[in-house]
Amino acid sequence: MGKKHRFYNSIFIQAVLIVIGFAMVSLVLSGFLFLQNTKMVALKETENKATIFLYAMEPSVLRFIMNRESKRPTELIEERAKFLESNLNFTIIRVMVRDPRGRILDHTKPEKIGQTTDLSDDFQKVITSGRTLIKRHIKTLKLEIGKPEIPVIEAIFPISNRRGDIVATVKIILDVRRTFELINAEYRRLSRRVFLGFAMAAVLLVLGTLFFLLRRIITPVLSVAEASVRVASGDFETRLVPRGRDEISNLIQSFNQMVEGLKQRDQMRQSLEIAMEVQKNLLPKDDPNFEGLDIAGKSIYCDETGGDYYDFFEFGEYRTGKIGIVLGDVSGHGISSALLMATARGFLRQRSALPGNISEVISDINRQLARDVAASGSFMSMFFMIIDKINKSLKWVRAGHDPAIFYDPNTDKITELKGAGMALGVNENWQYGENEKQNLANGQIIILGTDGIWEARNPKGEMFGKEAIYTIIRENANLDAKSILNTIVESLTKFQGNFNVEDDVTLVVIKILSKF
Repeated sequence: MGKKHRFYNSIFIQAVLIVIGFAMVSLVLSGFLFLQNTKMVALKETENKATIFLYAMEPSVLRFIMNRESKRPTELIEERAKFLESNLNFTIIRVMVRDPRGRILDHTKPEKIGQTTDLSDDFQKVITSGRTLIKRHIKTLKLEIGKPEIPVIEAIFPISNRRGDIVATVKIILDVRRTFELINAEYRRLSRRVFLGFAMAAVLLVLGTLFFLLRRIITPVLSVAEASVRVASGDFETRLVPRGRDEISNLIQSFNQMVEGLKQRDQMRQSLEIAMEVQKNLLPKDDPNFEGLDIAGKSIYCDETGGDYYDFFEFGEYRTGKIGIVLGDVSGHGISSALLMATARGFLRQRSALPGNISEVISDINRQLARDVAASGSFMSMFFMIIDKINKSLKWVRAGHDPAIFYDPNTDKITELKGAGMALGVNENWQYGENEKQNLANGQIIILGTDGIWEARNPKGEMFGKEAIYTIIRENANLDAKSILNTIVESLTKFQGNFNVEDDVTLVVIKILSKF
């Protein structure tokens, strides 16, 4: 339950933070846009008032230019601006009157009157178009040394005579600090309302979103999490009911399909465990205790089941002083190979109980096996040999399997027990031949193995090979059969490292003792 509550709180808190985050971003963005819009509206109003003011001053400026007005335009404009200051929301801090050629007719600074300067592009535009130009771009201007800069905008107004000719221009610089103060005051007043409205909207948005998340996402996801815990504990009957046709419903349907698949796989796993147990019971439970021979065998499957097989026989005409040893390898591995291995084992045990030499036994088994696997393309290699203690001899049939390894410590020579023979199940009419070796002696070692040993690869792609086995045999010839087998398996495991095992491994080691 602790994990459940932590998971619930985690989703809940994350959802709350996300929604609040979006709400805050929206609030900040809306406030910024509101402020910018308020500034634009206020500046537009300032432009309109400045234009109206200059239109009202146009006659006075024109009379001055025509020498009909004795009072300077700068004085008239400043007087009129002070009179209307409470309504204008701006202060005129500089005035300049110029003729179309650039000569200054009047200026707030009298020392500049009469000077001629180049006309800027803004003046040229006003003279050419005959329209007022107000530069909305805010500049800063320092009126006095040691005082802070103030925000200002510029306005250039054309003065026309009765014929419509431009006879002068009036440029004024407006101090818009009061405009900004009014903007900020209005923004503060309205922002409280806006913030309160957005806060209420954010609360409603959070509650609505959380309700939606709880109902449509969090609760279904938690049900999937709880059901997953039950499935993990082994309850494969757990199912969830999808509601609707959204992605969560698709997730629940996929979960149900997954559980059904897990149920089937669990049943298959149990079946494989039973099959593995059955197959283990088909292999020798213990190494044979045969006087004069030290024998050890082992199979390692890369899957739960496999196609490798080994067995020991004391039967019929071979019962006195003789032992049969067989090792086989079915193509592939897994369930199909295990079934074929069990079939071949049954054939071999049944046929071996009847009269006939080992070549006849293998030929009869091949005939039966070939009929069973004709359509499947499967086959099985086998090495079957009889060790005769009385005659100190060895007879074998090689049915497509790798030759057995024979080591004589007296000569330190390693040979292979070869012989012609096709794998079982390929050609039902094949007749197998018998091979023989005489003069078996104390200390000699015979090794039967499947290709899963010498064809095993390490992470570098290198093969274990038979030379490694030859070296192990020579270096450990004084050990018993079990120790030699374990040394080979340990060396193979170390060689492969973490590389995936791709084939079954089966090994039988026979060592001839002095009592043989």
